[in-house]
Amino acid sequence: MNTSDLINKDIEAILQIEYQDITDLVKDYQDVPISEENQEALYAYNLLYMNIHSLSEQEYLDAFNQLGEKYPNYGLAGENDHSRTIAELEGLKRALSQLSLQTQQGQYLLQLKLSVIELDIQVYQKLMQSPITPAIQAEIDLLESDAYKIIDEINTIFAQYDDE
Repeated sequence: MNTSDLINKDIEAILQIEYQDITDLVKDYQDVPISEENQEALYAYNLLYMNIHSLSEQEYLDAFNQLGEKYPNYGLAGENDHSRTIAELEGLKRALSQLSLQTQQGQYLLQLKLSVIELDIQVYQKLMQSPITPAIQAEIDLLESDAYKIIDEINTIFAQYDDE
């Protein structure tokens, strides 16, 4: 098996863990009642996230802000919801950390993924602070920008091996 095939297997292993995590989350939330407006918002945000690879950072932020204006009450979560999200991210981080990958490229990709998760956790920890001051918001914006840069690098790696 050549190196490219091994890297693709590593990528597949990482994506499989993420897929399983999303599947588990969907099952956890299936019994939670959701309004029609929140259902629309959920669909719109998921559509945005699915297309994140094809957007520049500014296009993504513009689309995200437009959705925020259209659905101002969607995603307003209390501290308990942030705590739950942090716990879910910690679970994904643990699952990914247990992967045994075969290539340096796969291990590097995994480290990038773990870095994004860690930045996401830090964002949610900041969101739990009340009130959100301009200084805290600036820290959140910086963390999100750092995460987006790493996501761009991850997408570049995916594109490189998707073409092979």
